[in-house]
Amino acid sequence: MSTYYESYCDTTTDLLFIEPYLGEYDHKRVLPSNFTTTDTSNQYQLNNSGYISQLYRDGIEMTAVTDNPNADNEYNYSSSTDSFQFYLASSSVSALNSAVFESSRDWSDLKTEAVKRASDFVRSYLPFPIYPNKGVGTADAVGSDYPEIIVRSTAVMAVESLIRPYDTEKADQIKSQAMNEQGTGWLDMLRKGEISLYSSESEQKYKGIVKTITINANTTGGILDVKGKASTEWDAVKILISAGGTITAGSANTTVKYSTYTRNEKGLKLNQDVSEEIIDCGWQPAAHHMWIRFSPGLYTTNDEFELEVSGVLDQSFTPIKSVKASRY
Repeated sequence: MSTYYESYCDTTTDLLFIEPYLGEYDHKRVLPSNFTTTDTSNQYQLNNSGYISQLYRDGIEMTAVTDNPNADNEYNYSSSTDSFQFYLASSSVSALNSAVFESSRDWSDLKTEAVKRASDFVRSYLPFPIYPNKGVGTADAVGSDYPEIIVRSTAVMAVESLIRPYDTEKADQIKSQAMNEQGTGWLDMLRKGEISLYSSESEQKYKGIVKTITINANTTGGILDVKGKASTEWDAVKILISAGGTITAGSANTTVKYSTYTRNEKGLKLNQDVSEEIIDCGWQPAAHHMWIRFSPGLYTTNDEFELEVSGVLDQSFTPIKSVKASRY
């Protein structure tokens, strides 16, 4: 069986960001200390062990085999007899009974399954597709392929499932970050449109998102605000400082200029829309009926900003508003 679906978070740093002591919930259970000998030298047996996927002796993983164990630390679990046979030279029943044997699944496999199950749950819970942020300049600040709200929600759902067998109250508390009865969890707010994803045509793009592309280390100025209603379905407008210098409040600026570039049929940021406009720190045209406002400060030639805009508003990402009506 194969799948094309991906997991939204990793099994290490993303999970530990939610619960730093996650390793304490590795689903190990201590086995009874009642080993017996077998007819084979150096081979011992433990009956009524319960299902064993991975065996540990004093915290160290043992080696599972499908045939008769015949090398140190090899074991073979039999579901038909609910027992396992264990091989260890120069040992004894008393020595094995004094050791701590534990059963669990491989910790890495267990976390991987928890993340996969959580990813499937998030996919089913949200009423819209989740797209990766792959491509130059589109990943989140931490470099994740998926939006941070999706990564973190998936990690929360994975962690709560790993913790639940040990601490139901703590699992519920962790889960409440992503979803709860009050509808204030991250996934709840995504469903209601109170939080948007980067890939959505949300109110963020509708109002314009400014990104810093390339800025000189000495630059102190920048774009303070954006307004307007985009006259295009989508574009990433290039805003370039074409002539650098310092803008000071109370002094006229005649040298610091900017230009903007929009997309055309051949690609992004190719068509010059605004050419060599002197920055006056008021509302000035960007492109597609959008306006920007620069701050005073030092600008360096070839400083580059990007204004991502969308004239389309996806209703699934528009917060649902309600009003109370009363009759007198």
